[in-house]
Amino acid sequence: MNPCKSHIESVYLNPKITLLISKIKPTELQDDLRQELAIILLEFDCDRLLELYAEGNLIKFALGIVWNLGATTNSPFYKKYKKNDYYQAIDYLKSQSGNEIPTASVNLAQSILKSKLNMDANNAHESMIFDKYVELRSCRDVANFFNIPHYHVLDVVKKTKEELKKAIKNI
Repeated sequence: MNPCKSHIESVYLNPKITLLISKIKPTELQDDLRQELAIILLEFDCDRLLELYAEGNLIKFALGIVWNLGATTNSPFYKKYKKNDYYQAIDYLKSQSGNEIPTASVNLAQSILKSKLNMDANNAHESMIFDKYVELRSCRDVANFFNIPHYHVLDVVKKTKEELKKAIKNI
């Protein structure tokens, strides 16, 4: 067996790695995070991995990778797995209201936003901005993402929130 692969396997099964991964939320993504770690280590230069192992720094290096993947918002793991998470949008809505949101309300809000995508260009624009706002939780980040004025994003988010609240209130 390749010495790099045996070291990667030992890192993959290491209790410190397991403990750190167990702290990453949501728990459904913990196995994916472990797999991403393995992929990164397998693609890494074997000689450099052997150097890290000889120095006793391979586990520290792997812990750093796990932490960067699981805890930062600019990592490939975040962009691939966490960014478009519907649970994140629901959690955001719950945090805004301070209590449980009935699933009927969530489903109605999602259907309204999806139907706006199929309407005219202005409604699709508003839906995309609001979806990105729910994802990023910041009007300024949305403005930077789409390279549009911050105040326009504020206006669109405010208008869309009012529309959704009115529709939910009429259930």
